[in-house]
Amino acid sequence: MTTKEYIESGNLEAFVLGALTPQEEAQVLADIAENPELAKEVAAIEEALLNYAIAGSMTPPEDLKEKIWDSLQPVEKVNRNNISFQATPNAGAPDPSVNRTIPLGAPLRNTQWRYAAIWVALVGSVAMNGIFWVQNSKQKQQFETQAVALNSIVEEQKALAQTVVKYKQNADMMADTAMQTIVMHTIVKGHPMAATVYWKKEKGEAYVMIEGLPKPPKGMQYQLWVMQEGKPVGIGMMPVEMAGTASIQKIDRPVMSGDAFAISLEKEGGSLTPTAENIYVMSKS
Repeated sequence: MTTKEYIESGNLEAFVLGALTPQEEAQVLADIAENPELAKEVAAIEEALLNYAIAGSMTPPEDLKEKIWDSLQPVEKVNRNNISFQATPNAGAPDPSVNRTIPLGAPLRNTQWRYAAIWVALVGSVAMNGIFWVQNSKQKQQFETQAVALNSIVEEQKALAQTVVKYKQNADMMADTAMQTIVMHTIVKGHPMAATVYWKKEKGEAYVMIEGLPKPPKGMQYQLWVMQEGKPVGIGMMPVEMAGTASIQKIDRPVMSGDAFAISLEKEGGSLTPTAENIYVMSKS
């Protein structure tokens, strides 16, 4: 294997990160002793990993170095001043008379510290990234929750403003001395119901309130009628959600004349003539 192939194999990176078995690590140390280019590559890998880890990490606590160093002390008690590797004699093997001792001593201690520092920095970087991710997620959730709450408040304020405007309009309408108040009473025995028409005859304006009527069944709708020359004329459909509330709806069709008013329950969309048995309320003529 050439030096280039050895470097590209990934063995040196695994060696620096401590990912090799003891046998593999011993072999790499022997290879480094024989090839100065490999030693330079190891130093470069260590430097690159350390710089990468430090760039993405936070400063460790003051006592972290001492704790790591203390944990390495038992290892230092072993005599590691010199570690020798002797190749088994065979064809083409290196000359065993050549000293292949690799002095470690203080440099090995420094290497141990560098490995530990790399791992601590990498773990710290990953941990901090995880913490920042969690914090950002929480902040995003809080922002979304606050946005929903704010939108809800805005909608409530809009609804309140509309209610106030309607209330003022209704109050002005009822205060108008030209406005007639016509109460429609139930014609269904045992079912007290009522509705009110406000009618300004000279202008043909009419308003209706059906606060005394129950909510209609699905597919059904209340329809308002005015009796003109003895015949019922449909003048408007009541929204389903309007029943049982104090809402007042203006009748779009002008009502210039009328002898009486009535409300019947019809199929959704209305009818040309009222269903007699479904007439709920009617005013006196």
